[in-house]
Amino acid sequence: MRMPRIWSLVACVVVTGGAAAVVTGPALAAHPAQHSVAVGGAVGTPASYTLAQLEALPQTTLPAVKGDRHTYEGVSLQDLVNLSQPQIPGAPVKNGLLRVTVTVTGRSSTTVALGELDASFGAHPAYVLLKRDGSELRGGPQLDIPGDTTGTRGVRDVSAITVGVQNPAPATAAQPGDVTVVHGSRTTVLSARQLARLPQRTRNVSFLAGAAPRTYAETGPSLLSVLDKAHVRITRNTWVASVAGADGYVATVTPAEALTGGRPLLLALTETATGATPPSTPGSTPRLVADGDVKGGRYNSGVTTLVVGEGSG
Repeated sequence: MRMPRIWSLVACVVVTGGAAAVVTGPALAAHPAQHSVAVGGAVGTPASYTLAQLEALPQTTLPAVKGDRHTYEGVSLQDLVNLSQPQIPGAPVKNGLLRVTVTVTGRSSTTVALGELDASFGAHPAYVLLKRDGSELRGGPQLDIPGDTTGTRGVRDVSAITVGVQNPAPATAAQPGDVTVVHGSRTTVLSARQLARLPQRTRNVSFLAGAAPRTYAETGPSLLSVLDKAHVRITRNTWVASVAGADGYVATVTPAEALTGGRPLLLALTETATGATPPSTPGSTPRLVADGDVKGGRYNSGVTTLVVGEGSG
């Protein structure tokens, strides 16, 4: 178990005041504020849980790992979000859960994409830990993402979980291959030539398209270098919604997945099929690549727009 460390970048604090209504009655009784976790934002049934109520939910045991002799127990963050019925867009929107972001707030805050947690896509779960070696954690619940390479995204004394749904529209590319980066009130257009001049990386990736496996060699700049070129300052609450120009398909990731999650993120400019994989179709690049995903939902083709935000507001 790695305890959270302070980033050199200052994380934005998500204001949740009033967003998560407290459910009263037999199911969710009143409790001291310092021992509660509120789930709110874009959900159908906001709720607030005491420690006892969290411990009554299905628990996951995380075994001791190298460098840590302790065993931890806690609740899946995705399960906790799903209990409050996140307002995931339905048909005709495809893979609406890939638009959802989740911000966990306590002594610090961290934002993750629901698609990273989901077993069908990133399969990189996070947990709200409650106990260590059978005893309640001092200071209250803690966010932990066991698959991370460091504990940077951990949050102590978790008090709020805020769900957001990102529904950006695509920008019209002036020239084929251009990508528009929208960050608050600032818009930056990166031309295909500028993207090609950034340091290029190649990732050999495999994922499922339906039941069929796909394998490609993807080459292009890292998403982090694209954001840097657009002068976007990254924190552990930063999310990026990629938007396809042809059909407005949206797939959301967080730069922290690459920085501390060990999950490379690429904006591929060229794509080469390997093995029996069908060749890519014209207009499939630039393509967001979420290396390590099980299914290809976050491999967003024909991206014209990257919308950048903070937290789940």
